[in-house]
Amino acid sequence: MKYTTILFALTIPCHAAISISLPGNSETAAWTGLNNTSYPSTAGFPTHSTSTDLWPSAISPDAGATLGGSLNKVSGGGYFASSSLYDAGTPGTFRITDLASVADLETVIFQADLGSPLGADAILSYNEGSQALAADYTATSAGNFQSGFGGPSEQTTNYAWQWDLSGVSAPITDFTVTWSTNPHGTIYQMNLDTGDTFTQAVPEPTVSLLAALSLALTALRRRRA
Repeated sequence: MKYTTILFALTIPCHAAISISLPGNSETAAWTGLNNTSYPSTAGFPTHSTSTDLWPSAISPDAGATLGGSLNKVSGGGYFASSSLYDAGTPGTFRITDLASVADLETVIFQADLGSPLGADAILSYNEGSQALAADYTATSAGNFQSGFGGPSEQTTNYAWQWDLSGVSAPITDFTVTWSTNPHGTIYQMNLDTGDTFTQAVPEPTVSLLAALSLALTALRRRRA
């Protein structure tokens, strides 16, 4: 999937995630403390040398709707370093499982503040199925962290994926969002928004880019006039 970087000058608050406002009933959950202070080796979580070990348990959100899903490692590398979830050079696969606490679910929005692009894009399955749906809308924006290994640090990137589930006729009772990292991938923060009324909250890259270019051309013409 190709990503287009978009500047959300008016819609991004001071934190990394895109500010989401869904109509109807909605819920937001966040994982913000992805570090070894929150999940230390003394609690059974892997270290750098044991990064491919499974976690002792799934992790609940630490902000927002703290019962709105759980994060777990499926396979590969992934341990909690000093400031991020790091795969230690071995790509890891991770999954958020949600029991669809919002009734009549129509949309899911997943965001991750990353030090590098994912190795495999986020996919969604529901009702214990294997649909592996690609997101209908994606976007990127500036992240809120600095990432670097053995060289100058660089600003992270916030990635957003949105699924339109309004065409699913059967009630959605649970869903999963699954993704994989690139080697040396770092994850600093994640957000999950769910709602019972679909509206496009993540800008479609092509449309948003064209709008931004149109505004830029209009401003340029006005300066030349």
